Amino acid sequence: MRLTAAEKSRLDADARLKGIPSGTAAAAYIAEGVRRSRFPAIEFRDGQPACVAYLVGTRWPRWLIVELAAELKGDLEAAVKYIRKPAALIHLALAYAEAYPQEIADSAALAARRDFAGLKREIPNLEPL
Repeated sequence: MRLTAAEKSRLDADARLKGIPSGTAAAAYIAEGVRRSRFPAIEFRDGQPACVAYLVGTRWPRWLIVELAAELKGDLEAAVKYIRKPAALIHLALAYAEAYPQEIADSAALAARRDFAGLKREIPNLEPL
């Protein structure tokens, strides 16, 4: 892969901020680009432990759309009304989840550990406001 000196410098700086090797950062960007080309209604945002796929232009991570669809027992019309986005976007979100089920499962599991009870187990002195 050929980068200009300026692109390489920016990649190196980004990798240093993330505490990862430049090659790892470059590989992640390529993988995200491939996913974006297959699923244009997604965008990636920095998160923990890695970038998280969101429905473009929303605050809805893909894993949460999957959970909403499951709670609504597959009623996509209800999901469309709840999220207030076109049905095509909801379908793309679910297609992405089908293509990358482990990513969705990992994100959902991480979110489940970050509710108050999960945080309380890790931080015993935590109190609700």
